[in-house]
Amino acid sequence: MHGDQDNRIQYLFNRYYAGIATPAEEEEFMAVIRSGAHDAEVEKLMKVHWLESGEDIHLFDQTKSKNILTSILSSPKYKPAGQVRPLWLRYAAAAAILLVVAGLWTEWNRSGKEPAVVEASEKGVDMQPGGDKALLTLSDGAAIELDKVKSGLVARQGDTEIRKREDGMLVYDNRAPSNAKASGFNKVSTPRGGQYKVLLPDGSKVWLNASSSIRFPSVFPGSERSVEITGEAYFEVTKDQNRPFTVRFNGSAVQVLGTSFNIMAYPEEGASRTTLVEGEVSIRNESQQARLRPGQQAAVLPGGRIQTTFKPIEEAVAWKDGMFYFKNAGVQDVMRQLSRWYDVEVSYRGQVPVKQFTGQVSRDVNLSEIIGMLRYAGVNCSLRDGIIVVEP
Repeated sequence: MHGDQDNRIQYLFNRYYAGIATPAEEEEFMAVIRSGAHDAEVEKLMKVHWLESGEDIHLFDQTKSKNILTSILSSPKYKPAGQVRPLWLRYAAAAAILLVVAGLWTEWNRSGKEPAVVEASEKGVDMQPGGDKALLTLSDGAAIELDKVKSGLVARQGDTEIRKREDGMLVYDNRAPSNAKASGFNKVSTPRGGQYKVLLPDGSKVWLNASSSIRFPSVFPGSERSVEITGEAYFEVTKDQNRPFTVRFNGSAVQVLGTSFNIMAYPEEGASRTTLVEGEVSIRNESQQARLRPGQQAAVLPGGRIQTTFKPIEEAVAWKDGMFYFKNAGVQDVMRQLSRWYDVEVSYRGQVPVKQFTGQVSRDVNLSEIIGMLRYAGVNCSLRDGIIVVEP
């Protein structure tokens, strides 16, 4: 009976892998995964198919990866942080969600051994993902922790009412006349492990990533709309032909009339990057100017040179939709994102592993899950007292 069951699991796996499983077979396969009762057989199949797939070939495409992860995380048998996960979860996370595209196969072929699969967190310690947290600083210096106030009226600045909606968005309800002057500047800043959404006085929407800020007037004067940011922000700008919208950051400025775009300007990333989603923007600094089309990204390199390339839009804006998006990302690239979102430090002991990763991972999972993926991929890292330690 056991042999028949193993054959059935292999049949379902092969059908799903080939993309020819019926809806009923897919559900049966997902039930096998969620049960956790057949980890050994599923593990064996994963190894065989992964090893036979060859270097740089993804085991599952993006749609299948998301389906598997959704199925696992939606299961009532998925255990909370601090408990041991089924082995399948670690294999699926590593093989289907975080897709290793360099380094791992060479290591396996040379050593003949797989990296050990071990629990990511030490002594039961884990780090929760970030959430909606921000500090509002009014023009008079008063500071309000937005994640600690209830929905409704938060403050008033001249003729502008500042409200927190039920969904958490901070809204500037501008009741001032069109020719009103700005009554002072406000600032919304997120800590590491925080993010926030703001509806500006002109109706433009801003998403702030972790460790970021936006400074803007409580009322945009009649001739212009200008804001300053640090870190990373995604904009959906309300069209106004008479008032250009300008975003200033790191000695550069992006100007638009109405469009959607993302700006990443963390100092530790080396270069700031503006990615246009739709519409048209121009970016300029003291030495250069460039105009972007949808799908183009402008990188302001050290020294001020602007370099434009076409980039996948989802790579730049995935964070806004609750995902990490890695595209040939090195270990340090991955760690910088984890550090900001989970509010942890990273310590490198010895040489940094030379590996690259491509794939998407939910920003809603605990840090131990991602560390588990990285460890399976051959990166010797662990979470110790709130610090990610990376060792040879």
